[in-house]
Amino acid sequence: MTIVRQTNHLLSPSGLSIWMGGLLITLASLHLNPKTGFVSCFLMGLMMDAWSPLGFGTHALLFGAAHIIIVRVRNRFASQELTIGITVALITNLILFVFITFIAIGRSSGGTISGVRILSDLVLSQVLLVLITPWFFSFQHRALDLVINPRIARSRSTV
Repeated sequence: MTIVRQTNHLLSPSGLSIWMGGLLITLASLHLNPKTGFVSCFLMGLMMDAWSPLGFGTHALLFGAAHIIIVRVRNRFASQELTIGITVALITNLILFVFITFIAIGRSSGGTISGVRILSDLVLSQVLLVLITPWFFSFQHRALDLVINPRIARSRSTV
């Protein structure tokens, strides 16, 4: 998330921002067991809530609900495929973006909200999501390999 925040800082002069919430929960929802995945998604939501201007628990609730929905449908498609992971990340990101946007609009004090800016933020987020999802999934799988069985992971890297 630090990379996303730094990217948002760089994009702020142009009035743009990106949202990658769907990417954070997709791997946990598709590849971890339901209980571990829920805990990780909920904790990621709480970490997002720590710096968010929305009410505390908003991201945690949305991330947990999205995880439950993805877990319920993941057996219906080949969840190990990268294209499925990218598609699920895109759909999840879109839905979370829309929900959080409506929550933010509901909490706003009546300032002007540009539909064009919201749409441009969404399009930029989705394009970047497609570009970085393969790297992110590979990075996360490698990190899980190192944590689950460090000896096997080290022997694979030397071969």
